[in-house]
Amino acid sequence: MPAIKIKTSGFTLIELVVVIVILGILAATAAPKFLDVSDEAERAVFSGIAAAFRGGVEQVHLKWRIKGNGVAQLNFIPISDPSVGGDLSVNQFGYPADTRGTSLTMNSENDCLDVWRAVLISQDAIVAGNNSQDFEASYSGDTCTYVYNKQPTLTVVYNSTTGEIIIND
Repeated sequence: MPAIKIKTSGFTLIELVVVIVILGILAATAAPKFLDVSDEAERAVFSGIAAAFRGGVEQVHLKWRIKGNGVAQLNFIPISDPSVGGDLSVNQFGYPADTRGTSLTMNSENDCLDVWRAVLISQDAIVAGNNSQDFEASYSGDTCTYVYNKQPTLTVVYNSTTGEIIIND
């Protein structure tokens, strides 16, 4: 009687091992590209927050110009959010300066914190005088520097005299 041949189909163990090795090599080369995306995402978050801050400062200044009185104003914009600390005052050039109602000029780190909180009114970009939050504020001669703590090379520099905002990204 002739022998019956049974035809089997499928993959051999060697073929499966080769496929797994090839997939491992592909994963090892593709993973670094996906890991770099997180840095780009942080830059995008920073850019969005910085642009919102710039837009907020510009809106305050435009409101001051529309009012047309040309002088510093205490409690210029009422703010009801208790986390901000009070109404926003503007300096003689019409730029945000303070929320504590004590001065019409920016002259301390606290004023930098006030302006950030008042202009953004958001818990998405928390600022502090140290690196415990998203941004760290510092003051030096009419200028506030806000450092993004997740990537310290990313900064926003705000000059309260000229209204200039430099975004270093």
